[in-house]
Amino acid sequence: GFYLAVATLAAQFFLVWLFNRVPWFYNYSASGQINAPERTLFGVPVTGAETAPWAAYLFCLVFTVVCALIARNLTRGMAGRKWMAIRDMDIAAEIIGVNPLRAKLSAFAVSSFFVGIAGALFFAVYLGAVEVGEAFGINKSFLVLFMVIIGGLGSIFGSFAGAAFLVLLPVLLKNVLVGGLGWPTDLAAHLEFMIVGGLIIVFLIAEPHGLAQLWRVAKEKLRLWPFPH
Repeated sequence: GFYLAVATLAAQFFLVWLFNRVPWFYNYSASGQINAPERTLFGVPVTGAETAPWAAYLFCLVFTVVCALIARNLTRGMAGRKWMAIRDMDIAAEIIGVNPLRAKLSAFAVSSFFVGIAGALFFAVYLGAVEVGEAFGINKSFLVLFMVIIGGLGSIFGSFAGAAFLVLLPVLLKNVLVGGLGWPTDLAAHLEFMIVGGLIIVFLIAEPHGLAQLWRVAKEKLRLWPFPH
């Protein structure tokens, strides 16, 4: 729970310090920057400067779909049932025979595996070259955390919904406030932080299950409409 989250954030500071101090991690580069090697798939470049945007998109899309299917099937199996039981109430889960330590460690390991894949694609396909402290800093970790909170804790669909929301929100604000109303760019950026912070507070208090729960409620209402009774 809270202690694991704090320990993970503390570990990030240590790991960034370690990666910047040990040259092996950044391939002994004099600038400390890691460059992704050029790779091709079926003759089409998927990493490097020659990569076309459509190729990078489709390459990442394949990983996204496969990982989403794996995660969805994991939640339907025995391991997923244990994770959900621990999530709902760990004491009750332990009473019915779930090992809390094993369930929590397995959940942490599996989620770290998925995040590792995402980080590799973010570095190699999207950015192409990174500096450890900048590309994978604490702000990126908070952004991922906000995606999960707004999308909905414990929901695969919520993760996608939260990510889409936080990606599209700056675009919307930029087009409306900067392009339409003529606001300064820095003012629009600060307003974005205020909106995201306010939404996090609202979701944590009013709807902890986030956008995923709102989507489920909307589907139920549409299914019963126009005869709710």
